Amino acid sequence: MKINRFKLWAVAVSFMLSAPTFAQDGPNAENGKKLYEANNCGSCHALDKKLVGPALRGVHERRSEEWLISWIRNNKKFRESGDADAIKLYNDYGGAAMNIFENLTPADVLDIVEYIKTAPAPKAAAGPAATNTGGNQVDSDPTVKYILLILVAVFSIVLVVLARVRNTMKRIAAEKSPEDYPELFDNKKWYQRYLPKAMANWNPTVLALTIVTLIALPSSYFGYKYSITEVGVQKGYAPTQPIAFSHKLHAGELNIDCKYCHSTVESSKSASIPALNTCMNCHKGVQLTEKYNGEISPEIKKIYAALDYNPEELPGKQFGDNPNPIRWVRIHNLPDHAYFNHSQHVVVGKLQCQSCHGPIEKMEKVQQWNTLQMGWCIDCHRNTGIDVANNNYYAALHDKANKDLKANENHSMYFGPEGKVKITPAMNGGLECAKCHY
Repeated sequence: MKINRFKLWAVAVSFMLSAPTFAQDGPNAENGKKLYEANNCGSCHALDKKLVGPALRGVHERRSEEWLISWIRNNKKFRESGDADAIKLYNDYGGAAMNIFENLTPADVLDIVEYIKTAPAPKAAAGPAATNTGGNQVDSDPTVKYILLILVAVFSIVLVVLARVRNTMKRIAAEKSPEDYPELFDNKKWYQRYLPKAMANWNPTVLALTIVTLIALPSSYFGYKYSITEVGVQKGYAPTQPIAFSHKLHAGELNIDCKYCHSTVESSKSASIPALNTCMNCHKGVQLTEKYNGEISPEIKKIYAALDYNPEELPGKQFGDNPNPIRWVRIHNLPDHAYFNHSQHVVVGKLQCQSCHGPIEKMEKVQQWNTLQMGWCIDCHRNTGIDVANNNYYAALHDKANKDLKANENHSMYFGPEGKVKITPAMNGGLECAKCHY
C-alpha cells in the first residue's frame, strides 16, 4: 500500500499545531506566579493580610471564576454594569479602584487564581521568647557580666594588698640582713639609678629641662594635631537610626529626587527631615510583604506604629489618636556660631547634594562624609567656580567680569581657563568672617 507523503506531512503539522491546546488541561500556577509578579499585584495585595486591597487567599471560594475575570480585567466596566458585589467592594475600600488589566486574558486570570490557591501559607512567627512586647529583640541577661566585673575588682584589690605585704616583709628582712637588700639603702637619685652615666652626671636643672623638652615638643605637636583634626570632628559618624532608612535604595536604585523628601532645601536654611506622612505617600501601598513571607516590612511597621496607623482598618478609620514622633539621630551638626544656608548653596550656587554629603545615593547607612571644618569650607570657597554665565542672580557680576577681561585680558583677576570668566566665592566676598559667623 502506497502512503501519500503529502497527506502524512499535513497530518503531522496539524498535530504539532494543535498540541498546545491540550498540553495543559487546567490553570498553571507557575505561570500565575509570573503574571502576579509582572503585574505588581503584591504592591496592593498580600495573600494573608489586608493591604491597600483585601487579602487574596481563599478568593476562589468567595467569588466565582467569571466574577474574578470580569473584576480583574476591567473593574470599572464591571461596576458600571450594575454588579452589586463589585460596587460594594469598591465602596468598602473608600473608592480606591483597582487598576485595569485588560492585557490579561481570562486564562491568565485563572492562572493567577491558581497561584493564589496553591501558594504556601506563611511560616509561623518566632515565639514570645525571641521578642518583647515592643517587638524589639530582648537583651541577654547581664547578670554574668556584672559578676565578672565584681570578680575583677576583688582580684585587683587582693593584688594591691599582697604587693603592700611583700614590700613590708622585704623591709623587715632588710633590717636583719642589710647586705642582702642593697637597693633599699642606695642613696642615689632616681635619674642616677636609671639613666646612662653620661646623662646621670648632668646638672639636675639642665637634665630636667632637656627631658621636659624632649617630651613636651612631640606631645605638643600630636596634641595640637589631634585637637584640630579630631576634637569636634565627626567625619565617618554613622549612628544607628530608629528606622533603617536606606538612601542606597531610595535615592540610588529607585532614583527618588532628594528634594522630594527634603522639600525645604531650596527655600530654607535647613534641608528638613521629612514628616512620616511623606513616607506614607508611598508606604500606604508599598509594604514589601513579598520579602517578608507575607508580613509587612519591620521598618515600615515602625512607621505605622509611630503614626498609630492600622492598615487592616477600612479607609477613614486607619489612623488612631496616639501618634508619636520618631527620634532621629542628627548626623551633620555645625557649631552654634557657624551659619550655613542650604538654599543659598543649592539654588544660587547650584551645588549638588553630593558636594558636601558625599555619594549619599550609595549609602545604606548615612554617614558624615566630610569634616565640615572651617578649613574645608574655605578651600571650597577658594577653588570652586561660580557659574555666573548661566545664573541670573550673578548677571551684574558677570557683566563686570566681562568688562574687566576685555580691558585687562589675561591680567584680569577674572581670567580663567580658555579665557573664560572664572569667579570663586572667595573673590565675591566668600571669605569674609561675617558671612558664616554671627
